Amino acid sequence: MRRVIIFTYYWPPSGGAGVQRWLKFVKYLPAAGWQATVVVPKGASYPILDEALWAEVSPDLDVVEVPIVEPIALLEGLRGKKEAPTMGASSGKERASLAQRMIQWMRGNVFIPDPRVWWVGPATRKAKKLLRERSFDAMVSTGPPHSVHLIARNIKRTHPELPWVADFRDPWSDMDYLEDFRLTRWARARHRSLEAEVVRMSDELIVTSPSAARSLMGRDLEAGTKGQLIPNGFDVQDGFDQRKPAASGPLVLGFFGTMYGSRNAPGLWRAIAAWNRITENRPIRVDFYGTVSLEVQSELQHQLPNGMHRLCGNLPHEQVPNAMAECHGLVLIQNDNDTGRRTLPGKLFEYIASRRPLVVGGALNSDLERLVTSWGFLMSAMDDEEGFARQLVAVDRAELGQVNPDDYRRDRLAQRLAETLTALSDRN
Repeated sequence: MRRVIIFTYYWPPSGGAGVQRWLKFVKYLPAAGWQATVVVPKGASYPILDEALWAEVSPDLDVVEVPIVEPIALLEGLRGKKEAPTMGASSGKERASLAQRMIQWMRGNVFIPDPRVWWVGPATRKAKKLLRERSFDAMVSTGPPHSVHLIARNIKRTHPELPWVADFRDPWSDMDYLEDFRLTRWARARHRSLEAEVVRMSDELIVTSPSAARSLMGRDLEAGTKGQLIPNGFDVQDGFDQRKPAASGPLVLGFFGTMYGSRNAPGLWRAIAAWNRITENRPIRVDFYGTVSLEVQSELQHQLPNGMHRLCGNLPHEQVPNAMAECHGLVLIQNDNDTGRRTLPGKLFEYIASRRPLVVGGALNSDLERLVTSWGFLMSAMDDEEGFARQLVAVDRAELGQVNPDDYRRDRLAQRLAETLTALSDRN
């Protein structure tokens, strides 16, 4: 059994999408010959909590907690908030308060690359102590937050022989939410410099969508060179595709995740309203699981009144498969910007595991459009009412694509990761 040390910020009790990737990788790596030591923060200010995820952590797993102080959480505490804000992209019309704009400016220009940067020093010292006590065959850092990569960078400087895999779940220096922080020229250059250093010093770079490689390395992925694609996936043990949805009542569309300004899809809301005005049609209702911004809530109340939508709040991940099983179709809306063109939402793969028709919207000419159309689904621009209307017809007819969900099983993806770690370890 070989050993890998993994640095990650997101770990139970964190909820949301960020925790799933490495929680599941760690679950399946031992079967592929790798035993993990996971270095995680103690006392992190996670915006979403999911205590049920502790059940996913094996009692045999070596988890090392390192205390963290998060400056943004401290500032939010002074304003009376109980938890740190979600630092996602807004790109909408909502105007932040003066205090929030000040915090955003500090977030992008003072705490570089992100407000978790104060954890880099303590985590580096703890990792060096672990390396003195035991041997490892590889190390992994995963971001965002991209400050986690700086821990591995520091270790690489003193242990150049230790193979390092840098996993980018999302872009860094050109991520859309940085626009909310009004970066100075110096701050933007600093983000780019740190990103380039991580790309250069790491032995392997993993991305979750093809175009992300071009953003990070300036080129496409090529066999035999640095950089590879290991997408997100789904865990067969979570129990997707449990049963058929209700044969009577409304057609239920489910949206799972965060709905904010750059994910607002007015064409879809209009298409649903138009569909529901035709008395012969089976009525459609959209259930939103997760956080919906006030801006989008206001538009939904205007476009989809009278029970055409419901705000269901956040769900523990263990309840997600059952909620998806109640839906006749699943709505995937990606950011309508350049970041959206270069990223694939992690929930996409749980959607296809649920074997439901998809309603997809976002920036066209994107990794997402190329993937879902290759599966036989449609995708529409945010304001394309006619395009979304065609997708609603497909849901009504229960039309499925030609995708094989087994290609995205977490256990099989963990096997690919293990093969990468083994190759690097053998090379060193």
